[in-house]
Order: sequence, then structure tokens, then C-alpha cells
Amino acid sequence: MTAIAAHCLPADLLYERLLATAAREAVDGGPAPRARIRLADGTLEPLPLDRWLGPVDAADAHVLELTDAPVIDLGCGPGRHGAALRAAGTAALGVDLSPVAISIARNRGAAVVLGNLFTTVPHAGRWRTALLLDGNVGIGGAPESLLRRTRELLLPGGAALVEPDPPGAPTRRTRVRLEAPGVVSEWLSWARVGVDGVGALARAAGFMAGGPFEAGGRWFAQLLAP
Repeated sequence: MTAIAAHCLPADLLYERLLATAAREAVDGGPAPRARIRLADGTLEPLPLDRWLGPVDAADAHVLELTDAPVIDLGCGPGRHGAALRAAGTAALGVDLSPVAISIARNRGAAVVLGNLFTTVPHAGRWRTALLLDGNVGIGGAPESLLRRTRELLLPGGAALVEPDPPGAPTRRTRVRLEAPGVVSEWLSWARVGVDGVGALARAAGFMAGGPFEAGGRWFAQLLAP
């Protein structure tokens, strides 16, 4: 019997459909849709929609305690970090390309703008902290360029907080796609950055790399802008 080919959608469209469905299920008390990320080498990882739509966990809270206002959250998604910062009285702004994510973030109390972090970030050069969490240091498949842009957004003496892969994980460019039952996305460029490789990327982008740290089984690094 011939297998039925999965329907293919643009990555942003499939992401928004999955996110919108997960948000509705979260309100109704149902499970998030089953979805995963496939890397070009065949590795499969879950798409953590429930974590993104939930409140900050202990690891998130530990990292957010290290922020100095004002904070810019790059690739903020549905805004759990920005909502937590705003609830604590910390000035924070999220930037994301997804209208669905922006709508969800605003509904949960985060201040956000729809836009491209390379072109439409307000007040460039005046932020004290930049967040690149949930693996967002891999956006676009060119982490050095992304970190250089992040450096441009910060005041001298500011810092970027990034979430790389654990020790021993390689730093490499790859392609990824989203998969859900009966549907896949087109491939898009991404990068995986291991915590062991953050220092070299940070220095090439104009940062001074602080020591990495672990919280709640996740790894982070604080990069200082001279």
C-alpha cells in the first residue's frame, strides 16, 4: 500500500496554526497538539508548545532575575518571559514575526511589537538586557550575525542572556522543519549552538563571554557588552 504524503505548508503558517490550536486547548483544558521538530540529520525533538504557553518555570525565573531593565526579548513567541517581567514591574518589550504569537503575548500582559529583529527593534542601542532564550540564538542559521545584531541593540555595559544546547553538543548550521500528524513544514535555516561554542561566537560578535550556568536542566550563558 502506498503511504499518503504529508501536506506541506510554509513553516510560519504551520507554526501559527499549531500555536493557535495549542492556545485554544490550553484555555479549554485539552492537550497541546502533537508536533515535533525534525533536524536535517533526522533527529526529532518535541515542539514544546505547552511550555511556551505556560507560565515561567524555575529555570526561566532564575534567568529573569539576572536582567536589568529595560529588557528586549528577541523572538519572544507567545510572551511568557515578557509577561513575567511586566508582572514584576520590569520594563520589557518582545519582538516577533508571528502575528498569532504577538496576539497571545498581548493577551497575557506582555508588551510586544510585530517585526523583524534585524530591522524593526525600537530604541536600538538603548537596551540593558537582551534575551535569546528557548534556543533563539539559532534563528536564521547564522548565530554570529545574530549576536552581532544583538550587541548593536544593547547599551555599553549591557548583557545578552542566551540559551544554548548542553555541554558536549556541537555548534553547527542545519535545517529544520515542523511536523504534525498529516502535515509538515518547508525546511528553514537554523543553527544549533552548544554551550561550549558560545564563547567563540560571542567574542567574534563583540561580547565578553561570562561563564555558562545550568538551571533546571537547561543551560544558559551571560554575554557582556563592553
